[in-house]
Amino acid sequence: MQIASRQVVWNAGGRGTVVEVEMTPATGLYLKFMCNAAEGRPVMVSWGDGSRSEHAFTTHDIASDHRYAAYGRYRIVFEGARSIGLRNLDGEAQYSYDAAIVSYVDYSGLITGSRSGAFKRSVNLERFIAPNLTGFGQRDFAYCTKLREVGTPQSAYFYDGTFQNCGEIERLNLVGGTMWSYVFMGCTKLREIHFTRVDQLSTQCFANCPALADVWIANKTIAQTKQVDTSGNIIAGYGARFPWNANPSTRFHCIDGIVLGNGTVIHE
Repeated sequence: MQIASRQVVWNAGGRGTVVEVEMTPATGLYLKFMCNAAEGRPVMVSWGDGSRSEHAFTTHDIASDHRYAAYGRYRIVFEGARSIGLRNLDGEAQYSYDAAIVSYVDYSGLITGSRSGAFKRSVNLERFIAPNLTGFGQRDFAYCTKLREVGTPQSAYFYDGTFQNCGEIERLNLVGGTMWSYVFMGCTKLREIHFTRVDQLSTQCFANCPALADVWIANKTIAQTKQVDTSGNIIAGYGARFPWNANPSTRFHCIDGIVLGNGTVIHE
């Protein structure tokens, strides 16, 4: 459904952005998030154990941390945030509590961006839903080996390695837009991707995706997908060429037909 601002609401039964965590002896009891405030809004965090944190609106990064008294599963609710993650940049330290994150669902519609390395190696993350998120950073979900459900239908920018080595994802529905290197590399169970628009694909985007059978590209012809038309071709990020390391048998569904990863046109 949509509200007046044109922001998609994933489920009217929820509120804020809900992050579920499982604190164990392996993760420890301490947890810290980095976030940014939506325009003009304070950020409120309910930690799921009766504790709350409040942060005044600022245009700068906000760090919000908490130490639980006992191990267990907690439902954390953020209100007023437009991006939330465990770090600011890919390459920053990994933490024991990376493994605490189980689920992330934005009900508010305020989450519009991600953070580089946000949930990198969050090996227990199973679900990420952010219906108004428009872009990803670098390796936001790399090595999230249990991630199965991704709901980001408006995402149109993917920096390097967004879903690299996410071995449980089977199906994706995305805008697509601009995609840099390794975005889906190592998604070994990925069977199909639906793009509403592809502007650019880059180095090894589909490398080591042995199950990838179908890629829908709603805005390009076969010639533009193969990058051989006189205009409108998919941009070759870093000089990358069709089929961006996809399988020879992968079917690319275009405006005027289907072309296989080996270049064979099977239907026009």
